[in-house]
Amino acid sequence: MKKKKILVTGAAGFIGSKICAKLVENNYSVIGCDDFSSGSKKNITKKTKFIKIDLSKKKRISNLPKKIDYIFHLAGQSSGEKSFDDPLDDLDRNFKTTYNLINYAKKNSIKNFFYASSMSVYGNTTNKAKIKDYCKPLSYYGLHKKLSEDYILKNSNNFNYIIFRMFNVYGPGQDLLNQRQGMVSIYLSNLLKRNKIIVKGSTERFRDFIYIDDVVDIWIEALKNKKMNNKIINLGTGQKTKIMQILQFLRKIHFKKSKVIIKNNTPGDQFGIFADKSIFDLTKKKKFIGIKKGIEKFYYWAKKSS
Repeated sequence: MKKKKILVTGAAGFIGSKICAKLVENNYSVIGCDDFSSGSKKNITKKTKFIKIDLSKKKRISNLPKKIDYIFHLAGQSSGEKSFDDPLDDLDRNFKTTYNLINYAKKNSIKNFFYASSMSVYGNTTNKAKIKDYCKPLSYYGLHKKLSEDYILKNSNNFNYIIFRMFNVYGPGQDLLNQRQGMVSIYLSNLLKRNKIIVKGSTERFRDFIYIDDVVDIWIEALKNKKMNNKIINLGTGQKTKIMQILQFLRKIHFKKSKVIIKNNTPGDQFGIFADKSIFDLTKKKKFIGIKKGIEKFYYWAKKSS
């Protein structure tokens, strides 16, 4: 049987590279692309055909292969805080890339488009975030992710789509040098390098932290699980975890006295958000890796890697 061809954007990034590796493992033909604006060459998976490309440049899109079965679109600028530095650059990297890829998919009759959106589209929530909730993003990042979602839906008569609203993904392989994206990785990096953790905002804030392996499993399952087709899906655990709890887990496993320094929150920061459990109505997975176990696995990977 002929292998299905999958184009993965953001293939040199944290999540994209992990998905590429799993696709190769499952005998798919994988074409990865990235512009290395935040990803790393060392993340590119073996047996992945790689194309260096800036997807925000319309003329460059013609360099992509024409015969593709699926597009996994994970490329983009992923920091809410950083989106305030240059909103137009964020627009290019998060919306314009999506705009160009949708038009490329239409032109080449590509029938499946999976998109990595974000929980940032919601803004603040007091209860579990549901797909039907009104979205009021607080950052340019969240705004441009929502704009991309809307453009996908506007063109959805041309292809099957899945929009994954990703919650706080963490785990081995995350960039510990990036101090502006990924709460757990930032705190872990601080702890290992300086034996102190800098927290930007209240420790009473809360999130839904999901381990990288669970995220990858869901993306791979979506290739064959028709229940997920043509849906917006909250990709979170449904568990509410306060920042204070994350700090406690990290400091306990570190076995050293460490200092926590509280600073002002970053622009566009959500105070609290966590997913509903609607994902379990769709996936065959019965449970996700718990936050304590996930942090422990991440900690020992980071310590070994540092």
